[in-house]
Amino acid sequence: MTGLPDTSPGVTAQSPARYVTLDGMRGLAAIAVALFHFDIYLMPHGYVAVDFFFVLSGFVLYRSYLPRFRAGLSVGRFMAQRFARLYPLFLLGLLLGIALAVQQLMVGDPHRPVAASKLLNATLFNAAMLPSPATLPLYPFNVPSWSLFFEVVANLALIVLIFRLPRFALPAICIVAAIGMVPIILDNGSGNIGALWGEHGIALMRTAFSFTLGIIIAMLPDRGAVHGRPAHWLGVACILAIVVLLAMPMPREWFAIYDLSIILFFSPVLVFLGSRIEPVRFIAPAAAFIGETSYALYAVHWSFIEPMRAAVRYVGLAPIPAATLFMALMLIASWAAVRWYDLPLRRKLSALLRQTDNRRQTVGA
Repeated sequence: MTGLPDTSPGVTAQSPARYVTLDGMRGLAAIAVALFHFDIYLMPHGYVAVDFFFVLSGFVLYRSYLPRFRAGLSVGRFMAQRFARLYPLFLLGLLLGIALAVQQLMVGDPHRPVAASKLLNATLFNAAMLPSPATLPLYPFNVPSWSLFFEVVANLALIVLIFRLPRFALPAICIVAAIGMVPIILDNGSGNIGALWGEHGIALMRTAFSFTLGIIIAMLPDRGAVHGRPAHWLGVACILAIVVLLAMPMPREWFAIYDLSIILFFSPVLVFLGSRIEPVRFIAPAAAFIGETSYALYAVHWSFIEPMRAAVRYVGLAPIPAATLFMALMLIASWAAVRWYDLPLRRKLSALLRQTDNRRQTVGA
């Protein structure tokens, strides 16, 4: 998942270092993606949350890393920091997906994601965060990981190229990406495109447009960055707008136009508004919580879908209670993954990076 601020575990919901409205929107967008994969009819446009994530990622990373870049942050150090942030939960999602695939192979499940002959090939490439050349999905064990690959591509472009470009070049990137993206989405009939081989071009255009637009939003004057962001019910409305937009029912022939309205207009507008206003105080802890668990939810939910579907079919649950139970279990699992796996591992990786920096400074001295 994208749009991941590098906040420390000690940052609270009230801290000015956090964008709590953006946290809440990111959390509900991750829930929308999981619901879309579990039951498409409950969240028919959940896939367009990916474009929101890219806008959010461009905004957050530009605000977080431009001062460090100007202070001398190297490409290698930046990518190591992003790897430490992204890889642990990516790896967990991959391992869960491999375990499910092996189980499906053992029982002869016809819906298994990878044939036995391609299992090792796909595992080796995906473990390196690279798309598998042996399968149609780029990431057969954890299909949503395609966006994490393009997040890494965008991160590399940020530190190698975008920080060095003149400002007028960024709107040009957005315009070129939009010109290439719009007709493909119209032809496809929806924005649900990018996870398969043959779709990597549109995936790159979606990433370039939204990520760069997020950077442009981060460059705009922001009074709240100096004087603080006011708390208002508008912040709550921004958070809830994510669900309303992604759950909107409509005839299938309208999907492409509607998805493009979210990609081109609503996602950047919500990031702009969410970066300048906070939710009312009693909503802030819940918004911060779902924001903190959002990446874990995005990274690990895929492997739980088929087992959960089988379980709810067995007990005969209706769609809405089944989805509610699925999301409750996934939020608990995501919270546990963050607390007992992701944060401890990230601390260890960060400590290793600091030790490496200290050794280099010692040698350089």
